[in-house]
Amino acid sequence: MEDILMQELENLRAENKILRDSLVEYRSDEPQGEEKSVDSLLKDMTGKLNIAVGQVKEQLGPSTEKLTESLSHQMAENPIPLLLAAFGAGYLVSRALERR
Repeated sequence: MEDILMQELENLRAENKILRDSLVEYRSDEPQGEEKSVDSLLKDMTGKLNIAVGQVKEQLGPSTEKLTESLSHQMAENPIPLLLAAFGAGYLVSRALERR
């Protein structure tokens, strides 16, 4: 699992570099006298970010499904520890929110 997370981190770093390079390229392509509006810049970056998120989602899909299957199998075999863990997590969250 740690190897998968490290690989995902490396993929995100590579995609971040691609986005930064694209931004630098985009800014250098602008004519000197005419600046692009912030809206158009945000639309372009949003499109590129959506592509990157889609790629990450595709890569995480199988591992997420595997984790879901593992949890459902464990829940079917021995539900008490998971129920206690869920109850404990809920209790801790409720106590943390109550103090605010």
